[in-house]
Amino acid sequence: MNRKQKLYGSATLLSLLLLVGCTADDDTTTSDSSAVGSSEMTESSSEQDESIMEEEEESMDTPSPSPYIYGAVGALEDNDLTMEEMFTYAIQDEQLAHEEYAYVLEAFGDQAPFNNIISSEAQHIAEMTVLFEKYNLAIPADESADHIQRAVDVREALDNCATGEVDNIAMYNKFLEQDIPDDVRATFTALRNASEGHLDAFNKSLEKY
Repeated sequence: MNRKQKLYGSATLLSLLLLVGCTADDDTTTSDSSAVGSSEMTESSSEQDESIMEEEEESMDTPSPSPYIYGAVGALEDNDLTMEEMFTYAIQDEQLAHEEYAYVLEAFGDQAPFNNIISSEAQHIAEMTVLFEKYNLAIPADESADHIQRAVDVREALDNCATGEVDNIAMYNKFLEQDIPDDVRATFTALRNASEGHLDAFNKSLEKY
């Protein structure tokens, strides 16, 4: 082997060694980078888990808001009634019935007994308004449109309204058990009796289905 061949062989060997060394360095760098990335992902996952646990604990500690009670349903759930609260529940329920009947007439046309009873509900609202004014109490805003049940047909509307009258009667019976002035008792009694008549009308109409 001559001198040139020796030099060429040495140069080739050196190049191979350098190439192997660079590859090893690259593998080490990649390995280190993967390890760092894996560590960061583990820490991030752990932080997310801790955050979720904290949110769940806060959710468990925070009490759920009480449902908004309205009209007869609210009155039947309220076991510490003042006279002003009774007035409020009563006018809310009369407003709700009036709005419910108006909705049925608009949605399904001129339907008995809704077309007759709706005028009675307007009178009931007027009678409760007299009591509010006599006892110098503020009349609550009419929010009945937010609480009506939108029936799919007349039969369902009759059923919904019959149930509403049952609740209305139960509400006034509960009020009549309280210690209330004679004029308030007379109004509650009259409104209760009228609702009993409305319930009969709805039940008779339901018998046709």
